[in-house]
Amino acid sequence: MTKTPRTVHAVTTKILKPVRAAAAGSATAMDLMDSLPGFIGSGGLCGVAVAMAGEPWTSAFFDDRTRFGIAGDGLRLSGPSPGSVAELLRPAFGRLAPLPPAPGEGLYLDADEHGVFEPEQECLVLDVLDDLRRPRLGTVQIDIVRDGSRQPWEMLAFVDDDRGRHLAALGRRRGGHRRLWWLPGSVERLAEFVEGRVPEHA
Repeated sequence: MTKTPRTVHAVTTKILKPVRAAAAGSATAMDLMDSLPGFIGSGGLCGVAVAMAGEPWTSAFFDDRTRFGIAGDGLRLSGPSPGSVAELLRPAFGRLAPLPPAPGEGLYLDADEHGVFEPEQECLVLDVLDDLRRPRLGTVQIDIVRDGSRQPWEMLAFVDDDRGRHLAALGRRRGGHRRLWWLPGSVERLAEFVEGRVPEHA
């Protein structure tokens, strides 16, 4: 019996399915950036998070290295730039349930130009799919723009389940290939990806 190849598309669809419809109707980070005069080239960042956990909610945030702003579902904060991506993201995600990072060290998966994972990674793919079958407590899709241009992420997302919080990150195509990280999730780990401090190994 021939095995069906596991693909990036199939896995990311399982990760984001709970929020795709909600995210399609929300503002994007690019929309937010366009509303900030002088933002491009400022060295700052902005983003939008769309979450599904009980009641859906959205959080928009920016920091142009002079000032910051956070808005969403009744929350509005602004002031001088905190000078730290993590310090910006912490209040932007303040409505998230306080879950610990999921146990384990995490992993990454490499896919070819067709989005098919390498055959020797089948056991790792199954590990991710097993996690995605656990009771889902919430999902957050995050759209980030940094320094006036889109970061090399097709996807950044938090996935909460009964063991804790995961961070999923999918890199954009580089030379036709892509990498998917599935890691214990926290605001600090998300900040590392936003800043480009991507782990070479999980």
